[in-house]
Amino acid sequence: MRNLTRLLLVAAILTACAWPPALAHAAEPSAAASPGTLPPRWDKRIPLPPGAVMLSSTTPKEGVVYSADFAAPGSYDELVKFYETQLAKAGFKMGPKVAIPARKVYNRTFTWTDILDSVVITPSTADPSKMNVHVTYTPLPDTK
Repeated sequence: MRNLTRLLLVAAILTACAWPPALAHAAEPSAAASPGTLPPRWDKRIPLPPGAVMLSSTTPKEGVVYSADFAAPGSYDELVKFYETQLAKAGFKMGPKVAIPARKVYNRTFTWTDILDSVVITPSTADPSKMNVHVTYTPLPDTK
């Protein structure tokens, strides 16, 4: 189980660094992360930092794991604190985390029943005043 968790964490970090995927859906760069600009089948319980803007999203060819990328204002420390508090407040069980402050990289897995999701924070290469937030999620069965 520990090896699987480590593999998932490394895969999430590598995925966030090797973006954008072929099936990305672009949003207007100035669009706010509001219900009209959220990715397909977004789990609305997953918190987004104030001012987050969706950059792209993917839908799975197979399986059930979706992903979305957001640009978020704020520092690395502010965003880590946001996710450390808000995920628990939203009722998620916190899973393993990898935090490398020197590189400003953070990965936290979180679960709801048997659904495993994750969030990865990395510096934005496009705008040094923002951070990238990459979320992988599985929609709830009744979410369409």
